[in-house]
Amino acid sequence: MRRICVVLAALLPASSLFAQEDSVVSKKLNEVIVTGQYKPQSLKSSVYQVRVISNQQIVKQAPSNLQDVLNKQLNIRFSQDLATGGSDISMMGLSGQNVKILIDGVPMIGRQGTSNEININQIDVNSIDRIEIVEGPMSVVYGADALAGVINIITKKTSKNKLTVNARVQEETVGEEYGSGQGIHNQYVGATYNYKNWYVSGGFGHNLFEGWKDTAKGRELLWHKKDQLLGNAMLGYRKGKLNAYYRFDGLDEVITNPANPENSSQPALDQDYITDRGMHQLQATYNFNSRLTANALASYTHFTRQVYSTLYYANGDVRVSTAPGTQSISTFNGTTFRGTVVYSPSQFVSFQPGVDVNIESGEGERIKTGTQRIEDYAFFITSEIKPLKWLNIRPGLRFINNSVYDAPPVVPSLNTRISLTKDLDLRLAYARGFRSPSLRELYYDFHDANHNIVGNPDLKAEHSNSFTASLALQKKLTKDYLLTTTLSGFYNDVDNLIGNVVDANNPAVFTYANIEKYKTVGGTLNGELHHNRITASVGYSYTGRYNQYREDDKSLPTFKFSSEINVVAGYSFPKIGFDANLFYKYTGKLPSYQQRTINNVTEIALTEVEGYHMADLSLNKKLFKVLTLNAGIRNLFDVTSLANTGAGVSTGAHSDSGPSPLAYGRSYFAGLVFNWSK
Repeated sequence: MRRICVVLAALLPASSLFAQEDSVVSKKLNEVIVTGQYKPQSLKSSVYQVRVISNQQIVKQAPSNLQDVLNKQLNIRFSQDLATGGSDISMMGLSGQNVKILIDGVPMIGRQGTSNEININQIDVNSIDRIEIVEGPMSVVYGADALAGVINIITKKTSKNKLTVNARVQEETVGEEYGSGQGIHNQYVGATYNYKNWYVSGGFGHNLFEGWKDTAKGRELLWHKKDQLLGNAMLGYRKGKLNAYYRFDGLDEVITNPANPENSSQPALDQDYITDRGMHQLQATYNFNSRLTANALASYTHFTRQVYSTLYYANGDVRVSTAPGTQSISTFNGTTFRGTVVYSPSQFVSFQPGVDVNIESGEGERIKTGTQRIEDYAFFITSEIKPLKWLNIRPGLRFINNSVYDAPPVVPSLNTRISLTKDLDLRLAYARGFRSPSLRELYYDFHDANHNIVGNPDLKAEHSNSFTASLALQKKLTKDYLLTTTLSGFYNDVDNLIGNVVDANNPAVFTYANIEKYKTVGGTLNGELHHNRITASVGYSYTGRYNQYREDDKSLPTFKFSSEINVVAGYSFPKIGFDANLFYKYTGKLPSYQQRTINNVTEIALTEVEGYHMADLSLNKKLFKVLTLNAGIRNLFDVTSLANTGAGVSTGAHSDSGPSPLAYGRSYFAGLVFNWSK
């Protein structure tokens, strides 16, 4: 019944993932962004350093999920949780709880796993128009969880055509495994319709990952089976000065974790992890005149996470488990209201006052003392000052009232863009950060065969100071060639960063604790060459991390560094409707100081996860006006797991011991895309 509701809610189908674009050079020169802006404006004009992953690049990658898109980006890393099926993201050396994930500017709720991450693979990649990544703190504008930056997923709203219908099917191996009960099977159908001032769109997708067995024995799987149903629907109205729309996004996910019976009389404990999310959002913009614009959004998200356990006997009999702790359901509800006004009394100065309200509650068997609730109310004001044609200054202040923690009196920020020449821009930024612990970090306990995690209600809030700088060159070499080069650097200094540690009183238990001092520092150099037929970019980043767990750990070395290199190369043959693309990234070894326990003695030691190479090759061929065939190879270097010198630290699904799982090896995919418009 739960799945039927998701399907019915998504019967109004999103515009095509695979749409054609005009001149790449002209598109790049006039690329428009919205994240953190007073109004949509060009990427070059923004005071923030923003990266955009365009729809065209998403199309060329033919991704199975959103992680396929983001894992080739510099300064972004992923780690896998095989037990829960989640994947944790880190950016600029800061972990997932400090990365704000937005859908059309609305924060996602439903963090899970020990790293308290938003699982980005629960977002339908087919409904994405583009992704805007703002590197650096956005704490004044977006509040908590935005210390490392913001990943804003912009969905498709409408089409220039009256009616569009699109569909996509894609099949992929899982390593060498493919066939009945094996592989990845994705299907999607969507549509948009415009009538006078009204527009409507929606889509429905089914993603089935059959799991990866590899060396697992019997009924067990090394990577667990994941079955997802995703739906979205939107109704909008645009006339004159008003633009308003309602959007719904639904998710139903079941992750299956089978086990082997111990013997003929002792059953196996099988577990299903069931996730449901319904996200409603209502947004409206009204332009009173050329000087005054108002925007408001309201959203409500209902998120549940259930563990359903059954006993499997060797004779095939299956019964519901009644043992304590084997059945549980946790429910999280999130409400957001955000309202802003942009007032421009002159062409030299603009003001943006706003309110930002975020309320999250949680209840269930694994929430300490029943129902818990955190309320965060904020008023912020920023100003954009342009005293000279070449200078843009944006100061900002945020005033916070948190129901659980005393926030600082004010959180300031200052962003500056200096146009050194017509083609060269310098951006400098400072921001103060504040993040109160989440419900999961404070009150959530998780105990099963793979997890032993305890929330910590005594956590302190995080405070930070962050600095970023970038020098960006955008130069049109000829009519058909555009060169963009960016050199950037960052420094983050965080007090009381919340991290995962071994419980000092019980080495078998993981909990959350404040790290006395955490710092990251680094730089990135990236160059891109844009042409209507050529895609070429290369980038390099160097990031250092320093974590001082306790005040008496000051003798440890200050920073441990790691490198990343990425390359994107592609060429298109428009006359025959064919393009070939290579996406490559080298992720260097990751050294860090971790708290570990050996022979019941807890100590701080240097651990290291080995580096690795990842590359994808994709080919796209237009067959007819409405059909496109895509095929390729993912994970060319056949990476599966990474050696970890922290081996022997502790045991359990979230220990540092043994190899760190990363991927399921080299895989092959092929898909067919249908696009029709009137």
